[in-house]
Amino acid sequence: MFRNASLNYGYAILESEIKKATSSVGLDYSIGFLHEINQSRTPLVYDIQELFRWLIDISVMQLLEEKKIKKSDFIITENYHTRLGEDVAKMLIEKINSNFNAKYDYKNGKNYSYQIILQDNLRQLVNIIMDKKKEFDFVIPKMKVHRNDNVELREQIFSMTPDERKKLGINKSTLWYIKKNLIENKKSKIYDKTITRIN
Repeated sequence: MFRNASLNYGYAILESEIKKATSSVGLDYSIGFLHEINQSRTPLVYDIQELFRWLIDISVMQLLEEKKIKKSDFIITENYHTRLGEDVAKMLIEKINSNFNAKYDYKNGKNYSYQIILQDNLRQLVNIIMDKKKEFDFVIPKMKVHRNDNVELREQIFSMTPDERKKLGINKSTLWYIKKNLIENKKSKIYDKTITRIN
């Protein structure tokens, strides 16, 4: 329920960004390629949105994994719809902006943000429509997620007792350091040796 509310909010943000981007290059977003044309809808925006939807999914997953939000951060309406409270909405917007502005190798060995990559792909689409180019592929670099932990591993680390730690041969200060970084949402290198012992 809370995940779906966060995803819907994120998709609305993405839709707004793509609408602005399509307008900025002179495209009419009421005419699409895959989604049905409808006067009250924006099929081209929905078409382009499919290429970036995963970015919202990752942002929501990252936010939920940080465990900074709780049930009280969401609002249940009279119609039993779930809405994001102001604080959690702000955190999600910041997470999406951070991921959308992350830079990745895109052209000629140079790094660009997804914002710029979106604009460039749309300009190339304009060139196709204007017969300035014959063909092109939407190129969107994969996001690099630097981590070697997962939710299950994090839960094991947080619930580990002193006896379990000793039995696994994990140093007390090592476990404290890992827990501290996970709580503060800092990058924490968990060595393969430690992961092997936990698993």
